[in-house]
Amino acid sequence: MQKLSQLQKYILKKTLGCKKGGIDKNIFFNFYEKVKNKPKDIENVIIKSLNRLIERDLIVAFCKKTKHKTFIKKILLTPAGKKIAKQLWGTQKKLPMKYKKVKSKKLQVKSR
Repeated sequence: MQKLSQLQKYILKKTLGCKKGGIDKNIFFNFYEKVKNKPKDIENVIIKSLNRLIERDLIVAFCKKTKHKTFIKKILLTPAGKKIAKQLWGTQKKLPMKYKKVKSKKLQVKSR
């Protein structure tokens, strides 16, 4: 599986349940509601993350293109993106547990 950021995982999970028309990009702003340290330009971060997913061929974007800039409207998953999104739903989150190594004491048997 490819390395994905938390935002990219969120995008893939949200778009998995959408219908054929695609999902609006404004839904992804909800990701930063619970985050304490928000970036200054949230929209720019989301657009960069979407562009990286497009480069990996995980999503398809329906957009309006001007001479200088592209405006993304809706997003739809590709078959490879659906496969990874299903894997993300199937994996469990890791618990923040720390394991300590315990030195085992060997029983010494003395012979007489």
